[in-house]
Amino acid sequence: METLALRRSTREFKDQPLSHQTLANLLWAAFGINRTEGEDRTAPSWRHSKETDIHVATADGVYVYDPKANSLRRVLLGDIRKKTSSMVFVAQAPVVLVYVADRGRMAKASPEEQALNAHVDSAVIAQNVYLFAASAGLGTVILGSVDRNALAQTLVLRADQIVTFSQPVGYPK
Repeated sequence: METLALRRSTREFKDQPLSHQTLANLLWAAFGINRTEGEDRTAPSWRHSKETDIHVATADGVYVYDPKANSLRRVLLGDIRKKTSSMVFVAQAPVVLVYVADRGRMAKASPEEQALNAHVDSAVIAQNVYLFAASAGLGTVILGSVDRNALAQTLVLRADQIVTFSQPVGYPK
């Protein structure tokens, strides 16, 4: 109840990085493996497809979260945070999460149905991020104002991968 009472959207961030442990905890809370048997996650996914990959944009590069190892794998060098939304404030956040759905891992369905469910799954993950952020003294906001095609090109995504949302995370001002 306390965490839900603290949940809010934040659009101003301090210039303070997240510790490695805080980032690891954040990503685990978002979509980590939370059962010793199998690979079930902290958030549900449409038809158990687990299609969402979390790209983590920081000042020094972009990483993809590996839930099995609870670790990050670098995929790009350089700071792309300002490209993750049309909202100027996102570049202030030390971390911007970018949710990418891999439609190749989704059940056979129309592209429209896959896109809809990929967005729903990302929103559920984003809510986990909101709740973790509230409990850890962090701020966040989910953003749909994303040039998805341009961001997909920046991230060098395959044709069957789609950007759903971005979500800056940091210490609120």
